Amino acid sequence: MRKFSASILVVVFLLSIFSSQAFSAGQKVVPRGQYNLTDYQKISGKRITTFGEAPQLAELAKQGKIPPVEQRIPKNPAVVEPQEEIGQYGGTWRRYGHLDWATYGYILYEPLVRWGPDMVTVEPNIAEKWRISKDGKTFTFYIRKGIKWSDGTPFTADDIMFWYEDIILNKELTPNPPTWLMLGGEVAKFKKLDDYTIEISFAVPYGLFLQELGYRGREPFAPKSYLKQFHPKYTSKEKLDSMAKEAGFQYWYQLFGQKNNVYSNPDLPVIYPWKVVKPWGAEGITAERNPYYWKVDPAGNQLPYLDRVTVFYTSDWKMAYLRIISEKATDTASDMQAVGSDISDYTLYMENRDKGGYRVLLYPGSFVSQPAMMFNQNVKDPILRSIFRNVKFRQAMSLAINRDEINKLLYLGLAEPLQATIPKTSPFYKEEFAKAYVEYDPERANKLLDEIGLKRGPDGYRLRPDGKRLEITIETRQPLPWPDVAEMVSKYWNAVGVKTAVKEEENSLWTARVNAGEHEVVTQGFYCHPLLVGNSSFNLTGWPAWAPQWRLWYTSGGKSGEKPVEDVVRILNLWEKYKATTNPDYRVKLGEEIMKIHAKNLWIIGAGGRHQNWVCIAKNNFRNVPPSGSTVYVNPDTEGFLHPEQFFIKK
Repeated sequence: MRKFSASILVVVFLLSIFSSQAFSAGQKVVPRGQYNLTDYQKISGKRITTFGEAPQLAELAKQGKIPPVEQRIPKNPAVVEPQEEIGQYGGTWRRYGHLDWATYGYILYEPLVRWGPDMVTVEPNIAEKWRISKDGKTFTFYIRKGIKWSDGTPFTADDIMFWYEDIILNKELTPNPPTWLMLGGEVAKFKKLDDYTIEISFAVPYGLFLQELGYRGREPFAPKSYLKQFHPKYTSKEKLDSMAKEAGFQYWYQLFGQKNNVYSNPDLPVIYPWKVVKPWGAEGITAERNPYYWKVDPAGNQLPYLDRVTVFYTSDWKMAYLRIISEKATDTASDMQAVGSDISDYTLYMENRDKGGYRVLLYPGSFVSQPAMMFNQNVKDPILRSIFRNVKFRQAMSLAINRDEINKLLYLGLAEPLQATIPKTSPFYKEEFAKAYVEYDPERANKLLDEIGLKRGPDGYRLRPDGKRLEITIETRQPLPWPDVAEMVSKYWNAVGVKTAVKEEENSLWTARVNAGEHEVVTQGFYCHPLLVGNSSFNLTGWPAWAPQWRLWYTSGGKSGEKPVEDVVRILNLWEKYKATTNPDYRVKLGEEIMKIHAKNLWIIGAGGRHQNWVCIAKNNFRNVPPSGSTVYVNPDTEGFLHPEQFFIKK
């Protein structure tokens, strides 16, 4: 095996980024980011020999209720160089959210390895180093010794093996293994080498495995010491059945799922900066400091700085943001918020900065279409399905959209009208993909609709092959301005004779309908990693709105769902080769082919365009938030990537 010193690679990368910074005589400037303690001491010339903690934890340790801080953190803790300065303990981070996973979940980013600042390279996290075999099939991870769960139980290889053997390989809990663990038609094999070393091997090389791991903010591990009491391998079926029934469930795996839910179960041990104490409900969710969190600042202070995080539930983002920009210091003001914000309200945010006591930050975004229009290729109406699957119909619908007008009226002219495609930072981005059928050409759209036999009736609207009027519904939801985009798109489609209605739905209803495949057309924010890793709609590993049954067929290995059309099958085959190759040039070639097929077929139609910036609002006393333009926002795990453990409220 060839050895990769992960931490050194990351250090070299970071230093290359910041090499232009001035170094004063005798002083070593450490780039912002995360390091192994040993690497940090080499770079900075500083030695961290003593550790500090929050006053509340110091008092608990004094009372003997928790161990001293030196016993709660690893021997080689992760060191986070703060964005601005060493922080102060105390305070609550208040924010708004409409779904548990979409607000509190965004800050839960503690994968085995984490993405580096460029969102492509990876750096140590739970694993402090790793090895990759010469053939690219086997990955050996060395876990940071001394990490503890929030209940004080050591984090070991057993927690990774439990996740693999007892959750992923259990058919009742996981009927179909996740596609990112599948390669060469086989699921990965996990092997425990010792208490702090794990080996993960695949049937074929896996060139993108580390990048995929960097996307998994809450995998591949689970607290075995706690969850095993709800698993039939460790507890009798009779006892489990009784426990499930008492909790209101019919089956043991339903009980297990609830107990393994970080949002709804306060008893679940975690390794995040904060631990839920008030589960997600009608009012939101609250999490408090984890006394066993395993990261420190350069002064040796245990993180996080903030005492707690409170997410207020909202079903109306417009009202939430009006509250944010008008309230300096109330119980319902948000301290730092990016989720739910939109560039269309940039002027409003800027005009109210002084009154609201906040600053407006702009980060390069990964949204390549905000939002996109997705026609359900598996819609239940067979006639609609036939129409939606006609590529000329989708081309016509794209040509009928006046993206420049949408940009001008809804996005202040700040969006770039593009098709739903890969970000420009991708090595296989091509202008021809981004510009496919994006011009506003209603005349050509009408011609295409005529060509496929959708004739107009007496009222001017087009008719289906069965003689009924062709009517479709766009189902949309907040955040704003998605409903406004949907209304404008419906106007354009009505103008070419396709009767279109818009239905704005509450988030949970919208999600349930999409998951059930009951929708016809939806608006959906469309983001994509430059390398297609993570949950991408382009390879059916992500949100299934445009083809839920095809995705089910893929994720189930062909056991469920519906086999896709030929071009989609080709994409899936290309994707398997793409994941496997260790040759960057070949990967680019495969990526180009995948995007070429999408550009031809337009299963996902860009409407709102590419946003150059992602808007973040932060109160003036809420510090260590990266300045504008300094980082990339990639969804999900948005704020988690920004090291929220080093955020603090300046007194």
